[in-house]
Amino acid sequence: MKPKLKRPKLEWRELSRRYRRLYTGVVGDILDSKGIRNHSLPPFLRPLKDIMKVAGPAFTCQGVPVGDIKSDDTTKLIEMLEAITPYSVVVLGAGGDFSSSHWGEIMTISACQRGCTGAVVDGGVRDASLIRKMNFPVFTKFYMPASSISRWELKEYQTAIRIGETGIQPGDFVFGDLDGVVIVPQALTEEVLVEAEKTAQREQNMRQALRRGVSLPEVHKKYGSF
Repeated sequence: MKPKLKRPKLEWRELSRRYRRLYTGVVGDILDSKGIRNHSLPPFLRPLKDIMKVAGPAFTCQGVPVGDIKSDDTTKLIEMLEAITPYSVVVLGAGGDFSSSHWGEIMTISACQRGCTGAVVDGGVRDASLIRKMNFPVFTKFYMPASSISRWELKEYQTAIRIGETGIQPGDFVFGDLDGVVIVPQALTEEVLVEAEKTAQREQNMRQALRRGVSLPEVHKKYGSF
């Protein structure tokens, strides 16, 4: 049985909205302050458009390369796509495969039907221009026109995965912008949000003071680190 996401005190929609008003750097700083260091996914994961942001609970997927001409995981892919939960962000581990794409236009349309709000693909994407037109936020490692059928298979979904040095559990909060993607442990999603909002306001006060001509040493003394 697949694990169910625990219901937060705030609705996922509200959490996602408030995280999108922030930036990953400030969220990463809060996680650092709590001793959570391996929160950022590898820097090669880039958004299809610079302005794209993802924010929502992780819907995890994991697959592996197969190189078998008879392999066809279409049934498993359909099962996975139909299981996607509203407001979630698909986080897909491709198992180091570089032979094919692992996300495309039809998968995007299906995910949107299920209320998915974005995808982070540690692998390849195709139909990129079509996905861009949909303004569906996707972060990916590379582009590749080759189909995954007979090259790669989806093995599991809604299970613990790892991308780079970061472990990701279903329901951990995913937040990504132009600087990259951070993973917030599910239990800390709201706590980190509130602290990050306070820090973001403090940093805004620092910017305003600097623009008024206050010196950096004075700003640092009043507002703290930056």
